Amino acid sequence: MTTPIARCLAVAALSISILPAIAAEDDADRAIAGVMGAFVKPGEPGCTVGVAQGGALTHALAFGMADLERSKPLDTHSIINLASVSKQFTAFALLLLEQDGKLKLDDPVVKYLPELAKSAQGVTLRHLLHHTGGLRDYIEMLYMKGRQDWDGATIDEAFRSLARQTAPNEAPGVEYEYSNTGFFLLGVVIARVSGESLAEFSERRIFGPLGMKNTSIVDSYPAAIPALARGYSKSGAGFRLYETGWEQVGDGQVHSDLYDLALWDENFYTAKLGGRALIDRMQEVGVLNSGKAIDYAAGLRVYEWRGLHWVSHSGSWVGYRSMITRVPGEHFSVIMLCNREDANTGVLARQVAEIFLKDKLGPPEPDSEDEEPVQAPVTAAWQPADLARFAGAYTSEEADARCLLDERGGQLYLETCAAGERLTPGNAGEFVTDGGGLKLKFPSGGQDTGSFVYWSSGLRGLPFHRVKESSE
Repeated sequence: MTTPIARCLAVAALSISILPAIAAEDDADRAIAGVMGAFVKPGEPGCTVGVAQGGALTHALAFGMADLERSKPLDTHSIINLASVSKQFTAFALLLLEQDGKLKLDDPVVKYLPELAKSAQGVTLRHLLHHTGGLRDYIEMLYMKGRQDWDGATIDEAFRSLARQTAPNEAPGVEYEYSNTGFFLLGVVIARVSGESLAEFSERRIFGPLGMKNTSIVDSYPAAIPALARGYSKSGAGFRLYETGWEQVGDGQVHSDLYDLALWDENFYTAKLGGRALIDRMQEVGVLNSGKAIDYAAGLRVYEWRGLHWVSHSGSWVGYRSMITRVPGEHFSVIMLCNREDANTGVLARQVAEIFLKDKLGPPEPDSEDEEPVQAPVTAAWQPADLARFAGAYTSEEADARCLLDERGGQLYLETCAAGERLTPGNAGEFVTDGGGLKLKFPSGGQDTGSFVYWSSGLRGLPFHRVKESSE
C-alpha cells in the first residue's frame, strides 16, 4: 500500500530530539497509514508526514512515489516545494531586519521600492505582511501575458509588471485579500535592504543557524536538488509532471523536508533564533482600518478550532501541496508535504492531528477553509443585439498584454489573455465569464466599444483600449 515507513535517524541541531529508529510500527503509525492509504494508492505520487510532539519529531513517514519515471519512492528525506508555506520564512527574515534596525514595519513600501509610486501610495510593509495592501496580483498579470505555470518567469519580470501599475485594487488597510504580490514585494525589499538575495539572506540568517541543511530558496532554474520529489497532477487515470520555471520568491519557493521543518517548528517554542519578542510578533494578527482583527499574522494563520488554538499555513503551487499546522498549547505539530496537485493537505493534516488530539478536541464544527466558495449565478441585465461590435483586439499598457474578443456561433469569447473563456451578458455594459469570476465593463452601458475595464478579484479596474485597425 505504501513505501516503507522511515524513522528519524540522526540527532538534529537546536535541541530538538530525534527518536531512534524502531523496527515495528506503533499504533499511531498504523493510524497515520490508514489516513494516508485512503488517499495515496500504490504507484502514485504521494506525501511525507511528520508529527512533532514536545520537541521531538516522533513520527516521520512517507507514502507514494517521488519520481514515477524512475520508479523512485518518496522517503522522509524527500524535498518538496513548500509553495506558500514559504511566506512565514519571508516574514521571519523581515522581522530580523527590523530587529537589526534596518527597517520598520510601518515604513512605506515606496521608501524601498520607489518604482511603485503610482500604485502603492500609503501601503506599508505591515500591510503587505498581513495581506491588506490592496495591490494587484502579479501572477494573474503574467497569466494574462500568456505565461503558463510550467514556463519560466523571473523576479525582474514580475517586479516590472507591478511597477507599470497606476492604481491598486483597493486602498491599503481596507480589506484582507490574500496576496502573493505582497509577499513577493517583501522579498524584494529584504534583498534591497540586506544587499543579498532573499535566498542568500535566508541561508545565512535562518537556515544555517537552525541547522536546516536540506532547505533552500530556489530563485533560478534548473534547481540542482538531488532529493527533490517531482511534482504531478492528475491526468485521466494517471499522472503527468506539473512543475514550474517561475523564479519569484518571497511568496514561495522555499524547498525543504520533514526534519528541517521540525527544527523550524521547534524554534517557535525555544525562540533560540530571533528571540521571544520576534516569535511573538510572528503571531500577532493584522488589524484593518476599521479596527477589525483578521486571523492572519506574519505568514501564519492564527485561529481557534474545536476548542484549541491553532497556528497554520498551507501551500499550493503546480504539483506541490504543503501544510504545517501547530497547536502551541499541546506542543504539537503536523507537517504534511505532498508532490501531487490533488492533495488537500489541510484536511489530511487535521485527520492526522485528530489521531493524537482526539481527547483534547471539542465537538466537530464547520471549517470554511476546506470548503469551496459557491459562485452565485449571473443574471443578465441586458441583451446586446450585435456581439460582433465587441469583437477585436484590445491592449493594456499596464498589463503589457493583449486581449482578443472573438464572436463565433452567436457567442463572445475572450482569447489570448484568458484562453478561450466564454462571455455572457451580466449587468448593463458588462460581459462575464461563466460563474462571474471575471468581468469586462464597457462604457456607456455597452454603447461604446472602444475600451473596456478588466475586473477580477486580483486585477480590479485594469483598462484596455481597442487596437485601431490600420487602413491601406
